[in-house]
Amino acid sequence: MESAFIFGCLFGMGIRMTVSRVIRQPLLYKCHQYPKYMLYTGIAFSGFDWIRRLSLETLCEKEELSEYLVRTARINQLATGAESVGDYKKEFVQIAVDEHIY
Repeated sequence: MESAFIFGCLFGMGIRMTVSRVIRQPLLYKCHQYPKYMLYTGIAFSGFDWIRRLSLETLCEKEELSEYLVRTARINQLATGAESVGDYKKEFVQIAVDEHIY
């Protein structure tokens, strides 16, 4: 997050310098605005990065949970099917290995 804040600060300073150049002001005309722009854009970039990371982490956790539930359901389905027919432990393990659910 620190790198996003630093990048935001540099971006804000660049925006302020560009605006000063476009409207033909001297760069030191309102020098107190540089830290203000740097702080605002740094906080904005840092907040965006934090929200993006949080949403990606939540998405990955939900995906792992759904994969785990599907894997558990398949194993339970195979286990109950193998037990009802008889003691076919080797076949059950082979089916589980073939379907990559272990």
